[in-house]
Amino acid sequence: MIEIALLLGILFALFCGICAVAHSLRVKRMTLLDWSLLAVGGMYGLGWVLVLLATQAGNNPLWEVWITPFPSLYPMHTAAAFLLVVGVLGGWYVPSSALPLRRAQELSTRSPAARSWAFAFWMMLTVAVLLQGIYTRAYGGYLGLLEYSALIRSGLFDAVPANSWSFLRPFGGLAMIAAYGFFGLRLSGCRGISASLGLVIALVFSLYILYSWLGRMGFLVFVATFILGVILVRGSSPARVILWGSAVFVLLLVSAYGVSLWLNLKAASSLLEFLARELSFPFVSFFAQWNHGEHLSRGFIDFLLSPIYLLPSSWWTSWFDPVGQVNTALIMGAPKGEDGVTGAIPVDLLTLGLMQAHLFGVFVVGSMFGLLLRGLQVLIDRVPLCGVRGILEAHVALKVAVLGAFYAEPHLVVSGNFPLIAGTLIIVAMLGLRKARLQSLFPNQKSTMGNHS
Repeated sequence: MIEIALLLGILFALFCGICAVAHSLRVKRMTLLDWSLLAVGGMYGLGWVLVLLATQAGNNPLWEVWITPFPSLYPMHTAAAFLLVVGVLGGWYVPSSALPLRRAQELSTRSPAARSWAFAFWMMLTVAVLLQGIYTRAYGGYLGLLEYSALIRSGLFDAVPANSWSFLRPFGGLAMIAAYGFFGLRLSGCRGISASLGLVIALVFSLYILYSWLGRMGFLVFVATFILGVILVRGSSPARVILWGSAVFVLLLVSAYGVSLWLNLKAASSLLEFLARELSFPFVSFFAQWNHGEHLSRGFIDFLLSPIYLLPSSWWTSWFDPVGQVNTALIMGAPKGEDGVTGAIPVDLLTLGLMQAHLFGVFVVGSMFGLLLRGLQVLIDRVPLCGVRGILEAHVALKVAVLGAFYAEPHLVVSGNFPLIAGTLIIVAMLGLRKARLQSLFPNQKSTMGNHS
């Protein structure tokens, strides 16, 4: 059974890779679908091979109790992964006539419309700084939050001060979206003082935010976004973009291991052991849920209630348990924060579907994910500046198309992408105001904003 599982994992990775390459060559560029196929193939294919080999060799003691006893489910996992990919492809292709992929006409960086984009990024940065200032008052201001974060990191302080403005914390992430935007303007050829100064300020404040958030992966994804953005803007062919993009993802994994060693967090004796342990949770979750069987009919309530995750968590945690809490309670014996459980077990895309409506849920959730990717691709393609479009596409590719398959529960997707959602609303508002102003100045002329906004 082990040999069959390994072979199926390799075949699945090849299938996903072929689909991604074939699609990107057909449309002559990389899309969010292609990045997602590569991520799913890497995780459920090559990642499964790595996890299984490490577990069989005794190098994955933390999770072997949830993997070793279920050899009969190994082929079923890969079969469910194939079903997931079919759903993703269906969700991407079925609405193709209603959501065609057409890039907007390129704007001149000297045009008033381009200046509106720069103004929107300045607005994001201003909102991030002001709201973060209000949020940090409970810690003694901006510097006080840095001292508080340093104490937490050193393990010398674990009490959380009461902060009635804690719901403003996610708005600090707008600085990172602004940094992407200013960098995108530079990639588009804008060399003005506004874009350059905005980029410097946004980068400095983004690093401050990332330090205060204490996230290893957040920092690594932030840096990787700039690298991948340059690759997407200057890539000459899909094959070259895939090659360099895959190198960025491998660098991300290796860097995560290096940072873990440096900070002595989740240390492992080797890179392979580290990867096997970090990539085990999707398989642990799937086998635990399938074998237990109690939570395989949630009926898509996690999606129906997903808008509540835009609200402060204190408003809804008392009456609804996210799917990740349910998964953690099953595997760890209690949800996070109870009975000594300090960590959570995330829910990946495959397990999320399984917990909604068994195998039928896997197909439906895959279709929903494919539709989401298609909709996001259409929105990104409407950005009329190649540099801004490339950097935003890189951010969405990493945060949604790739990491969205690993950490798929709606709670994490919504909260983790809150800055992107808020930033998009600011861009739409700023461009809408400019369009309304043009129409008020020239009421008898049709606005030329059209595809540009």
